[in-house]
Amino acid sequence: SLDCFRLRCPVVSMQGINIVGPSNAELQPSCPAMYQLDIVLKKGNNLAIRDRTGTSDPYVKFKVAGKEVFRSRTIHKNLNPVWDEKASLLVETLRDPLYVKVFDYDFGLQDDFMGSAYLYLESLEHQRTLDVTLDLKDPQYPDDNLGTLDLSVTLSPKEGDVRDALQYQSMRLSDVHRKAQLWRGIVSISLIEGRRLKPMDANGLSDPYVKFRMGHQKYKSKTIAKTLNPQWREQFDLHLYDEQGGVVDITVWDKDAGKKDDFMGRCS
Repeated sequence: SLDCFRLRCPVVSMQGINIVGPSNAELQPSCPAMYQLDIVLKKGNNLAIRDRTGTSDPYVKFKVAGKEVFRSRTIHKNLNPVWDEKASLLVETLRDPLYVKVFDYDFGLQDDFMGSAYLYLESLEHQRTLDVTLDLKDPQYPDDNLGTLDLSVTLSPKEGDVRDALQYQSMRLSDVHRKAQLWRGIVSISLIEGRRLKPMDANGLSDPYVKFRMGHQKYKSKTIAKTLNPQWREQFDLHLYDEQGGVVDITVWDKDAGKKDDFMGRCS
């Protein structure tokens, strides 16, 4: 059993046509009408590796005129994530492109940039659903291949008072993001050490690592080889949501190459 375990908790490609900027065709009028942009974020393809495990935990942000208007959920340990998330955005002008940025979510650390792209709204036909592939790029390393995002987009003119429409969008975004983004606290965990853990290998030692889980959030520590008194010294944060409660499930495992890891104990 677990004898002693100590921690402290205090560019764009559209139907074969490359769009690198606004169309040279006659621009659609952008004022004073409002536009509704319906987006389906489908999936990512061959995204960039940002974690030492050879994978990433990607999520996507949409911005218009410097303001974040949508954020997807995070899909863990996947370079080909499937989101199938829908967003309906209201925009006042087509002159501001949709800025799409992809990040790798890191517990307790700054999230890693995985690439970005622009979707130029002036280039979209009205009231027609288009499949769009965004080529992700890093402005600092323009030659790097960072994968692609698949979306479908529909742009429609929208009548009505601008202020009422913006208020509606604000209320809608608040409701959409309530579960995905808003949290009431942060659980900051420092994994310090283990003492007198159970030997699981023939040499009388173990290769322990620790898994933490709270709701849909997970964290896995590094493996410390050949010891019953491992020193981890790792720190990470978990977000506390109302619907998840406040229980952190902690399990300890012995790493075994080429076969199933051995379970060493659990606590909450």
